[in-house]
Amino acid sequence: MADRICLLEPARPAWIGDRLRVPRVHVSEAYGLDLGACWPHLWLIVPQESRTAVEAARDSLAAAARLTGWSALYLLLAVWWWPGAVIAGLLFATAWSRARMAAATLADLAEAVVDLHVGDLSDRLAPARQAEPLTGRALTSLLRRSRWDPDYPGGWSSEGG
Repeated sequence: MADRICLLEPARPAWIGDRLRVPRVHVSEAYGLDLGACWPHLWLIVPQESRTAVEAARDSLAAAARLTGWSALYLLLAVWWWPGAVIAGLLFATAWSRARMAAATLADLAEAVVDLHVGDLSDRLAPARQAEPLTGRALTSLLRRSRWDPDYPGGWSSEGG
C-alpha cells in the first residue's frame, strides 16, 4: 500500500517529480551507477522495441503536459465565459491522472532498461578500457569522465581523472 503513495521518501514538491526520481535512486543503490551519466550511452545500444516503449511513455507524459496547458487556457477564458472553468477543471483532472500514469510507466521502463542492458553496456565499454566488464561505479566514473573517490563526500571527486 505504501508503494502506491511513494516508492521513496518524498524529496520533490509533487508526486510526479518523486516518481521520476525513483529510477535514479534505485539504479544508484543497485549498481552504484549514475543513471544520468549512463543513459545516453545505454540508449544507443537498447533494442528498438525497448526504445519504442520508452518513447511512447515519454510522449504520453508530454501529451498530459499539453493537456494541462489547455486547461490553463480554458481557465483564463473563464474570466469572460463561465463554462470555461468547468472545462478547465475537467481537462486538468484528466491531465493530472494521465500524467501520473505516464510518469509511473516512464520511470518503470527506464529502470527496466537499465536492469536488462547495463551488462551489455559494461561489456561494450570494457574493450575500450582493455579491462574486464566494469562495475557500476567504474562505469559511472568512465561515463562522467571523472573518478570514484570513496573518501569524498557523496563518493564523487570533483576532479577529473
